[in-house]
Amino acid sequence: MTAAFVLTGGGSLGAVQVGMLTALHESGIEPDLLVGTSVGALNAAYLAGPGSSAARVEGLTKLWTRLRRRDVFVPQPQRWVLAALGSVPSLFAAAPLQALLERNLGYEAFEDARVPVHVTATDVVTGHGLLLATGPVVSAVMASASVPGLLPPVERQGRTLVDGAVGRADALTHAAESGVDDIYLLPAGYACAGPAPSTALASALTALSLVLHRQLLDQVAAYHGTARLHVLPPLCPLAVSAADFSHSRSLVDLSHRSTLRWLDERRGRADDDPGVLSLHEHRPARQEVRS
Repeated sequence: MTAAFVLTGGGSLGAVQVGMLTALHESGIEPDLLVGTSVGALNAAYLAGPGSSAARVEGLTKLWTRLRRRDVFVPQPQRWVLAALGSVPSLFAAAPLQALLERNLGYEAFEDARVPVHVTATDVVTGHGLLLATGPVVSAVMASASVPGLLPPVERQGRTLVDGAVGRADALTHAAESGVDDIYLLPAGYACAGPAPSTALASALTALSLVLHRQLLDQVAAYHGTARLHVLPPLCPLAVSAADFSHSRSLVDLSHRSTLRWLDERRGRADDDPGVLSLHEHRPARQEVRS
């Protein structure tokens, strides 16, 4: 039996996917193909790196545990002024994310990956969603995670690319067409328990995570591939902002336990409930994870 893991975007909520990946690994479910979007592209690319699957899952957990917002989004007031004047294309520079990827991925090209990995990106000129699977992996992941206005676009093979969540590349159909037997969809989720974002960074990342979540709903509803689709439940209720990297440890642990419960409950069941992805909200009294 072969399996593809499809990892969505969601900013700092990418930590949720780490708990999911840990539970899947502990249950003996390993990917033969990884497809990632935005922060899901970072997680997928890391998992596909050299070494054993166990070592990569453990390393990804350690990476997220020490990751902080300043490791990706470094405040530069002078740059903000230049961005407001139209002199630079983004509020934050790409160098911190590039350095993070170069230090941690452990390989240079898709062709060197331990497990085949594909990442989505969007051509900002045409609006077309793309899937990148050859050539330099760092620039591809940077393109997939390049939130317009926050991080600069990436020039790659004559195209100007931004975050894969902006386009409509159907990662589920792409995974099914690869010939796998099972597809595991790992949604990072969104802050269904609020509070409303209070900063420009949080507003942008929250809005993008909601756009992607709506796309997921459409893709799951329209999915008719031959591979069995398994939708892992995102954490719910959740009150952590997509821009808040200070809760990664608790998100990993909660998601790990939640996914283990889901795996145990679904034994012998043929289908999953795609309704776990439906958009909703919770009153503050029901919040489980707070920012």
